[in-house]
Amino acid sequence: MKPFLTALLFLLGFKAIAQDSKLTEHYIKKNSIYAELLGNGGVYSINYDRVFQLSKQVKIVPRVGFSTLEDVLIFPLEANLLLSKSSTSKNFFETGIGLTILKPLNGFSGQLLTINGYDYNFNNRAVNTPVILRAGFRHQKPTGGFMYRTGALLFTGDETLLTIGIGLGYTF
Repeated sequence: MKPFLTALLFLLGFKAIAQDSKLTEHYIKKNSIYAELLGNGGVYSINYDRVFQLSKQVKIVPRVGFSTLEDVLIFPLEANLLLSKSSTSKNFFETGIGLTILKPLNGFSGQLLTINGYDYNFNNRAVNTPVILRAGFRHQKPTGGFMYRTGALLFTGDETLLTIGIGLGYTF
């Protein structure tokens, strides 16, 4: 009877440890919605991203956004890497690569659209996609709530431009 009780207590101990790690993982907030000014979406963009933890110090964060300006739809897409000291850190070095898809609507009459000093030349193309490199800082608590990010962005394409982006939002 003693060996049976010992084995049972041993197995219940493993079950308790497994449940504890599931609870901890469950409460880490991974989704963010935020507005970004002067970033990938031009003057502004509304964005959603989700955190995927690769290790204790490294997370990957895909992002999609939306904006509109002068009868042009703007869709910033980005994949960022967050680097921190630990899995519970709230401050990150953020670096990434992305592109911005621009789709002129029927009301757009020009061949050129200038946003934040970058000239998007459509030349009868339906979509214009400059590649954007990012390096910056991100503050996002594992428990959720207010988040912000700022970074330097290098736009490459028909021309090259260095600018900044500032994002404010909420993690849930």
